[in-house]
Amino acid sequence: MKEVKYCSINGEMSPVETASIGVSDLALLRGYGVFDFLAVRKGTPLFLDDYLARFGRSAEILGLELPFSLEQLHDMVWLLVEANGLQDAGIRLVLTGGYSEDGYAPGSPNLIILEHYLAPKSESVWNQGIKMVSYAHQRELPEAKSINYLTGIQLLGRLKKEGAAEALFHENGWVRESARSNFFIVSDQGKLVTPEKKILHGITRQRILQSAGYLIDIETREIELAEVFAAREAFITSTTKGNLPVVKVDNHLIGTGEPGPVSKAISDLLDSQIAAHISQAALSKV
Repeated sequence: MKEVKYCSINGEMSPVETASIGVSDLALLRGYGVFDFLAVRKGTPLFLDDYLARFGRSAEILGLELPFSLEQLHDMVWLLVEANGLQDAGIRLVLTGGYSEDGYAPGSPNLIILEHYLAPKSESVWNQGIKMVSYAHQRELPEAKSINYLTGIQLLGRLKKEGAAEALFHENGWVRESARSNFFIVSDQGKLVTPEKKILHGITRQRILQSAGYLIDIETREIELAEVFAAREAFITSTTKGNLPVVKVDNHLIGTGEPGPVSKAISDLLDSQIAAHISQAALSKV
């Protein structure tokens, strides 16, 4: 595994070992800030413009001003990827609440761009699928990708105890998302359904909604937990997971209890999109 040597702090490349920001930043004092996360495969940041656009939307929702344009951020990410030289990596952009004079009101944000090794998708985990545990929770400001992961992290002990990989958040029985993923089902009518309201609109989710219509009818609407339990298939989607089959929620097997044909078709679709994106990026450099 190649060592990550550099990160970016407020537009300046910095050795990871010496990089720092001040202790009066509101991200540290109050957990106020936003971030985004994307994958690098074969040395190419995947769908970078989509992630930067969402990063900007998250900042706007929290009233934080980006200190650089999206075009400048695009160049900064590429420079960091080239400097570290990792073929498989994750890029994390963090916009903090800034240095606060009173410990409460936001100041001028700090921009941090970090990189670390990111293992390729695990085929064995995909083929086995995962269990989820339902949990009543509605994230604050759900359309912003904030740095507040209090509930998701607090639940890690319970998930481990119950042999589950993720929590499935719901509000009074209406399904929302997971702490780090969007959620889809194949309904008992054979339609691909995902929640639309009070969620973070994931980039992987977006790509499925834009391109999977030739495979299956798609609906974005409210989903009740009871409908999840009766679904033919279910899966979660995220930058790191692609689409990961869900074979059990609480004590309910989903469908046959194994990854289904729609999940496989969606996985193949996402893989082909990634391959095409990497090829296009390579051509643009020629």
